[in-house]
Amino acid sequence: YLSPHLDRARRNSKDWARRVGMLAVVPVVGFYVWDDHKFDAADVALCGALIHPDATPEQLDLTACWLVWGTYADDYFPMLYANTRDMAGAKMFTARLAQFMPDDVEAANAAVPTNPVELGLADLWKRTAGPLSPRGRNLFRKAIQDMTDSWVWELNNQLLNRVPDPVDYVEMRRKTFGSDLTMSLSRLSKGDAVPEDVFNTRTLRGLENSAADYACFVNDLFSYQKEIEFEGELNNCVLVVQKFLGVDKDEAVSVVNELMTARMKQFQHLVAKELPVVIRTFDLDAKAQEKLHKYVEQLQQWMAGIPRWHAEVTRYTEEELRHDAAPKFKTGNLSGLGMSATRVAELFRAGKP
Repeated sequence: YLSPHLDRARRNSKDWARRVGMLAVVPVVGFYVWDDHKFDAADVALCGALIHPDATPEQLDLTACWLVWGTYADDYFPMLYANTRDMAGAKMFTARLAQFMPDDVEAANAAVPTNPVELGLADLWKRTAGPLSPRGRNLFRKAIQDMTDSWVWELNNQLLNRVPDPVDYVEMRRKTFGSDLTMSLSRLSKGDAVPEDVFNTRTLRGLENSAADYACFVNDLFSYQKEIEFEGELNNCVLVVQKFLGVDKDEAVSVVNELMTARMKQFQHLVAKELPVVIRTFDLDAKAQEKLHKYVEQLQQWMAGIPRWHAEVTRYTEEELRHDAAPKFKTGNLSGLGMSATRVAELFRAGKP
C-alpha cells in the first residue's frame, strides 16, 4: 500500500532539491545532472511512500530527501568522474563528504559545501543525526561512508574495464545501492527496545542481506540498459552473470530472476523458522518483540516497494534514456537489453517475481 502523504513529499523534496542546487547547472562543469524533468522521471518520493507507507508526513519528507540525495549523487558521481576518468578527483570527492557529518551536529562544518551533493548531505545530516545517540550517529555515518566509498570501487572497475566476480559484486552492491543506509535508519528508529546483539545474529543479518540482495537484483534488471548501454558501466548483476557463466543476456536475466526468488524464499524461511528462535533465545519482552516484528515488516515493505517503484517510474525506460543523452561509452560487443525494462515492468505489474 501507499503513504497518503506522497503528494506532500513530492512537493517538499523537489523544493529541497532546488534549494540545494540539484536542479541547476553544476558549477565549474557547466551542465545539468538533473533538471525538473529528470527529477520527475525518477519520482523518488514514490519510492519512499512505497517502502515507508506508515511514515508520518515529516518522516516521509525526510525519507524522500535522503532518497533524492542518494539517487542524485549516484548520477552526479559517474557523470563528473567516470566521463573524465578522474580517479584522484573521485577519491577527493568522497573523502570530503565526511566533513559534512560532524559529531557535533550544531557545529559549523569543517568545510564549505561546493556542490549539491555536499550541500544536501550537510543539511540532511543535521536533520537526521541530531536526535541520535553518539553510537547511533557513528553507525549512520559509517553506512553513508560505506556507500560513498563503494562508488570509487565501481569507478575503478569501470576504468580498468573489469567486470567484478559474483561474490565481490554482491557484497559491494549492498553498499552501492544504499541498503545499509536505509536499514540503519530503520534500526535506529527502534531505539533501545531491541538489544543490539539481536541485530548482530545470523538470522537478522540473513534477513537484511536477503532483502538487500532482492532489491539490488531488481535494480540491476531495470537499470541494465541505462548502465551498460548508455553509461558504459560494468557493475551490474546481469553482466556479472553473463561473464562468469559465459551465457547470453537473456539467460543471465533468467539466472538473476532465480536469484531473486531464492532470496525471497530465504527471507520467508528465516521469518517463519528462525526468528521465533531468536526471540526465545534473547527472552524478548512484548515491547521488544513488537519493535522487532515492525522492523521485519519494514524489510518486507522495502522488498515489495522497490520493484513497484521501478515498474512505475520512467527513469529506466528506453524513451527516457534517449531523451537524456547519447551513449558516452562503449563496452566492446556487449548489447543492451533493449526493451527489457519495459518487459520487466510488465512482469512486476502483473505480480510475478
